[in-house]
Amino acid sequence: MPKNSSSANLILLLFTLTFFNISNAQPVDSNWLTHFEKSNYLETPNYDQTIEFFQQLSDSSEKANLITFGKSPQGRDIKCLIAAEEKEFTTLANVKKSGKPIVLIMNGIHSGEIEGKDACMLLLRDILITKEKESLLENAVLMVIPVFSVDGHERISPYNRINQNGPAEMGWRTTAKNLNLNRDFMKADAEEMRAFLRLFSTVLPDFFIDVHASNGADYQYTITYQIERHGFTHPIFEKWANEKFIPFVEKQVEDDGFLISPFVGFIDGDVRNGIYDWIASPRFSNGYASLQNTLGLLIETHMLKPYKERVFSTLSLLTAVLELVNSDNENILEMNAKAEQDRMKRYGSERELYPYKFKRTNDYDTFIYKGLKPIEKFSEITGGKINTYTDIPVEYEVPYYNKDSVTNYIDPPLGYIVPAEWKSIIEICDAHGINYIELNDDKLYTVEKIKFRDVEFASFPYEGRFIPSYNYDKTIEEFTASKGSFYIPVKQRTVGVILNLFEPDASDSFVKWGFFNTIFEQKEYFENYSMEPIAKKMLAEQPELKKEFEEKLKSDEDFRNDPYSRLNFFYENSPYYDQQLNVYPILRVLSD
Repeated sequence: MPKNSSSANLILLLFTLTFFNISNAQPVDSNWLTHFEKSNYLETPNYDQTIEFFQQLSDSSEKANLITFGKSPQGRDIKCLIAAEEKEFTTLANVKKSGKPIVLIMNGIHSGEIEGKDACMLLLRDILITKEKESLLENAVLMVIPVFSVDGHERISPYNRINQNGPAEMGWRTTAKNLNLNRDFMKADAEEMRAFLRLFSTVLPDFFIDVHASNGADYQYTITYQIERHGFTHPIFEKWANEKFIPFVEKQVEDDGFLISPFVGFIDGDVRNGIYDWIASPRFSNGYASLQNTLGLLIETHMLKPYKERVFSTLSLLTAVLELVNSDNENILEMNAKAEQDRMKRYGSERELYPYKFKRTNDYDTFIYKGLKPIEKFSEITGGKINTYTDIPVEYEVPYYNKDSVTNYIDPPLGYIVPAEWKSIIEICDAHGINYIELNDDKLYTVEKIKFRDVEFASFPYEGRFIPSYNYDKTIEEFTASKGSFYIPVKQRTVGVILNLFEPDASDSFVKWGFFNTIFEQKEYFENYSMEPIAKKMLAEQPELKKEFEEKLKSDEDFRNDPYSRLNFFYENSPYYDQQLNVYPILRVLSD
């Protein structure tokens, strides 16, 4: 917080009043004080203590039910509490039958950023026990994942977040297998993620919230947010976010005494150059929500603010969201249904071009950004200057680049054929809620086949995978899919997920994530003494090939001077060469 200024003192007073109002509006029985409160707002409980509190909520209220929906690699249960006005809707089987919007809050996807967990404890206590906020269940069902990355949560240390101010000890950013779950929503490598996707596709939440703490710059705001309005977001959600969500929640949170801002990036690393909105890839939580026709909200508290302020500002924003969902419940259900039906019709039935790559435009609004004055100082350690921040509040009137445009489209097929030997892909489709048909007999299709060329690999793994880059060519042919293959029709509610998983150009496709890297490996080779007589015969019998060879000798000096390349030219043009090398095993169905 800014120091030595009247504005700083006013903000501090507002925070003090807010904490009193939020945490002490009604006396709380000592049995219901959270570890966070008992520690004078400095600590967060470990996983066992956390689950004990959530179980206590479940046992003490007929409106709550704590379920297990997965297990971590280290054997910990992954839990979710369902809270509903009517007890019958607190089970996984029945929650969708309530006819009310479902709000799903995920905490601890990065378990060092854990304020959402403590905020949800306070929120649920106010709803279920003190009943101060029980009206938040009148027109909504609330689902809360206390901690998603449970193994990372228990890798506890005061040194896990060098850029963060509290809690006293916190969890780690990644899973026990060192996977970042907020890069895993599409590829679903982690056991935790596959369990979550099954939960998501079962209940199909109407509003999905993912709670984090930020990294990066210092500024005055305690809490920032990103409500998805770009990229894969349906236009109906963009309009609602601009006209209803942003004005409502910003006013509510600011009335509670917390400065709030959109979660933005700085142009060229300096806020004075302007700020911009992110365009979320579906590998991230909010981008994935958009693909699933769900409102997606990313919460990022400011890592340098005291932990107490971060928790209570999160509580304020979550409360505001639930108030809005309750007051606009029917409209939210209608929007989600309309987005789902519209996408099925446009990209499934009518097969319009599907937008899948986006960029920021040069259009902008003007924004008053509340920052802290930066300075450069000489560092004896680095031997040069480093950028740092003072505690002096400043305001910048800057361009806010918050518009985007489409750069690339996909021409959707009727569907995709997945050969039986690639059934592991189908298991991920199951988690995403994608429907498919397993063929009981051989079946003839007209398909588009893709063959890759110019394949290169990253020199270092990303999320445990070596990412390929490539170009490719397409051919159309008749193809008989074998019994046991899988046919995935594009015309279904998950059309966006399907196209982004199976189209090679999509940034989060299976092939981009390296699921098919084995198709790029050559497994058979030639010996020179075996290939040389075959090459002579090919030269004699294939005049067009001879012409091509001689032209390549003239134009390509490296080729001309490399004996192996000269023989390999004939090998690649011979029937001995692997005809499946670099061929994408997934086929795009054009007709059947």
